[in-house]
Amino acid sequence: MKISINWLQDFIPSFSPDISSFVDQLTFSGLEVEDIIVPDQPDDKVVVGAVEEVSQHPDADRLSVCRVDVGADEPLQIVCGAPNVAEGQKVPVATIGARLSTPDGGSFAIKKSKIRGQRSFGMICAADELGLSGDHSGIMVLDDSCTVGTPLREYLETDTVLDISVTPNRPDVLSHLGVAREVAGVAQVRLPEPEALSFTPAEHLVSVEDHESCPYYTAVLIRDVTVAPSPDWLKKRLERVGLRPKNNIVDITNYILHGLGQPLHAFDADMLDGGRVVVRSDQKVKMTALDQETYTIEPGMAAICDRRGPVAIAGVMGGEASSVTDVTTSVLLESAYFDPASVRRTSKQLGLSSDSSYRFERGVDPHNVRFAARCAVNMILELAGGRVVAAEEAGDVPAGPSSVAFRPRRANALLGCSIDTDKMVSMLEHIGFGLEKRSESELLLSVPSFRVDVEQEIDLVEEVARLEGYNNIAPSENMVASYPSSRSFPEYFPDYLRSRMISLGFREVLTNPLMTRREAELFSSESVAALNPISEGLEVLRPSLTPALLKVISYNIKHGNRDLQCFEVGRVFRSRADEAGDEGPLGAYHEDEHLCVVMTGNRSPLHWSATSAPVDIFDMKGAVEMLLRELNLLEKSSLNIYNDATLSIDLHVTEDGRARTCRIGTVGSVEQSVLETCDIDQPVFAAELDAGLLKKYFSRDVIYTPPSRYPVVQRDLSFVLPDGVAVKRLIDCVKTSDSMICNVVVFDVFERETDSGAMEKSIALSLHLADSRGTLRDKTISRIVRHVTERVESEIGAVIRQV
Repeated sequence: MKISINWLQDFIPSFSPDISSFVDQLTFSGLEVEDIIVPDQPDDKVVVGAVEEVSQHPDADRLSVCRVDVGADEPLQIVCGAPNVAEGQKVPVATIGARLSTPDGGSFAIKKSKIRGQRSFGMICAADELGLSGDHSGIMVLDDSCTVGTPLREYLETDTVLDISVTPNRPDVLSHLGVAREVAGVAQVRLPEPEALSFTPAEHLVSVEDHESCPYYTAVLIRDVTVAPSPDWLKKRLERVGLRPKNNIVDITNYILHGLGQPLHAFDADMLDGGRVVVRSDQKVKMTALDQETYTIEPGMAAICDRRGPVAIAGVMGGEASSVTDVTTSVLLESAYFDPASVRRTSKQLGLSSDSSYRFERGVDPHNVRFAARCAVNMILELAGGRVVAAEEAGDVPAGPSSVAFRPRRANALLGCSIDTDKMVSMLEHIGFGLEKRSESELLLSVPSFRVDVEQEIDLVEEVARLEGYNNIAPSENMVASYPSSRSFPEYFPDYLRSRMISLGFREVLTNPLMTRREAELFSSESVAALNPISEGLEVLRPSLTPALLKVISYNIKHGNRDLQCFEVGRVFRSRADEAGDEGPLGAYHEDEHLCVVMTGNRSPLHWSATSAPVDIFDMKGAVEMLLRELNLLEKSSLNIYNDATLSIDLHVTEDGRARTCRIGTVGSVEQSVLETCDIDQPVFAAELDAGLLKKYFSRDVIYTPPSRYPVVQRDLSFVLPDGVAVKRLIDCVKTSDSMICNVVVFDVFERETDSGAMEKSIALSLHLADSRGTLRDKTISRIVRHVTERVESEIGAVIRQV
């Protein structure tokens, strides 16, 4: 939100701030200043000139040759293309050497030039060419009181604009009036003094059928107005806060919105069928709004209607058909209070936001509705003429919390400070709160109507902290930091799970826990619907992580990334209405932590030295088994055929002395119909595991064996295995033959056909021997090798291969 310092001074006449300290004051009171905008002033060589003569360019129909007095010895000849240049005008002239800015941030210097054969010694400027506004309809025409030859900047109003970030709980500061109350206090703010305007009960101009969405509505009919461009002062005010002036009527409504914080809307009364408006929310019809877009109004959305249908979306935006134009002579001025929830819901459903909806959504001051209407009517009569024919009101002004109890001692305890009670009262009265009753331990404070966010004591505590200044509240000496004497391993299992998956080469993704009902029903019929979805596409809590990961895969494939190995750890939700017990309203729902892993595309990146095959279900099976090994669960688990495309992951555990089997997830290929729904044209393999069960059963015991301080000895042995004996059995037999054998590795396999025609398989093993007590001697090594060969021959029938 942009705040003009000059505009602020209309409400605080004595206000002349030091910008730097003022910015600090606003920031420490909770209104963060994001930017300070100081408009550039024109070059000193841009001076006031007087047009003495204007003649048609001999070789160009749209150009004029002007003689302009700029206070020099001789008038300057300047070629000008503006349609509004005329003799006798005072205009800004950029003389030779003046530098002007360009819209892209650059600049250029004015030089002598020849335009279509006529010499030009300067430039008569439009407002946008000087960076003063966006107006390029013609040259600027200055006041006759300006002195010829004087630098233009001496006649320009200087202003500083602050771009302020306002938190959603402070709608009262979404205007210059609101900021003025914060800066100077309610008592020091000077308000406009409009002429009295009496509102009669609604009869001819307005009626309200939906009182819930629109508790209060006023309408003022003004006839015989003259729609024209706004005066310069009004244009400048709006331009400085980022608005483009349109005409005097529309500009006045925008001026009131940014000045007083009350959104208004002006209808062309002659374009209203029946000459009156009705607030209703039972329409289903399309309407073209002021932004030239067509929106479908659904039942439940409040709309302002005439006899034909909607002419405005209540609290959001007016309709194009009834907008004020240059030929408008009668205006119906709307000033109303719309329910914040109703406006927010309509704005979200239509995907349409405006300055009005931004304020109505957060809550405007209901007691400001009539005052803003009076101020706007005063300005219309002054700038556009006309006469007030009727002023009507419908409904009642909503009543906010009249008073809130406040305990100063409690506030100090919460803030960890010792602010005096009288000081608290003074600070709160400064911004509009009133002291109604005072006792030894409690204050009863009246809440001003513009503070729609204050409803309970804690809101007042927050106000005290803000007004005291967060930087002035010292850290409490009673605050201590405690650290646990020991840490559990892993400290947070989902993060531990993430680290394991990343170490296996997978990339983590994060997806929205909300999805469409159609996506959820592809994987479960037990989805949980959101009571108040923020949009049509986010209406159901996810019953599985797989649908969102498939959307990620689809998005990547469309952008050329086809080789993906991703995972996500997150919560899933499903209903269990048939299992609900006495657990309260949440007893009918499950919420669990899951791990989902997906693979698609090639197994490895394409490379000239090797061919890469596409991944298959065995790659996914292997990835799951590696994870289970990392969690010390592989030996307790089994992967069994569940159906043609899916394997179930079962965990065999012992609890309370009893063996049980629990299913922790599945591994499989995603069905073709699901892939087509997600617009994926290649196979995808997925595994989804219950992270809660993994956490419950994984082994936390990690045994660390330090490496030997003494040299490791390597010995190679080759065994001929009997037919039908597995290599793993040979390795296990060798490894357990002696405690000094720290590793056994297969480094060669040799097969041949014997003289008798039988196949003989020879396995070459490398034995790594180490002794933590000292260096191994040949005698000890020979003993170990002899013991290995004897045991292997006696237990599995393998013999040393004879070369």
